[in-house]
Amino acid sequence: MVVGQSLCGPCMATQIPFTGGSGRFLDRALTAAGLAKADIFTTNVVHCHPPNNRPSLQHEITNCRPYLRREIDIVTPRLIIALGRDARAALEYLLPTAPVQPWPFTRLPKAPTDADSPLLLFAPHPSWIARQPRPDQDAYVDSLAAALRWVSVQN
Repeated sequence: MVVGQSLCGPCMATQIPFTGGSGRFLDRALTAAGLAKADIFTTNVVHCHPPNNRPSLQHEITNCRPYLRREIDIVTPRLIIALGRDARAALEYLLPTAPVQPWPFTRLPKAPTDADSPLLLFAPHPSWIARQPRPDQDAYVDSLAAALRWVSVQN
């Protein structure tokens, strides 16, 4: 499961998370991991597009948190990759005792430590990575791909 911050303009048009510019990093990581977007569940903390690409407001995050909680309950992921601060904060709130794997994803565990709780991986948001030098972008994609490969082996 991959959780972003909110839907971007292009995502609102398609109703599919990560179809905008930020999605290209996820797409590259999926390709490197030998997976397709259909192989993972993608969602956002805020299920709408804040006007003028502004950051989500706290009341928007709070209002949408029950939807994210329900998605987690339905999907029962072994791994949740949180992209950005809003995703991290929401997951820390919803899953306060879940094990956390630090960024970058270099030493992934052999299996989750708690069968009732997914492993949380917190990564920078792709829009921030897009402003970094190419080697940092490539390392980001490699780390995401490693995490995605790990979870595909666990299933």
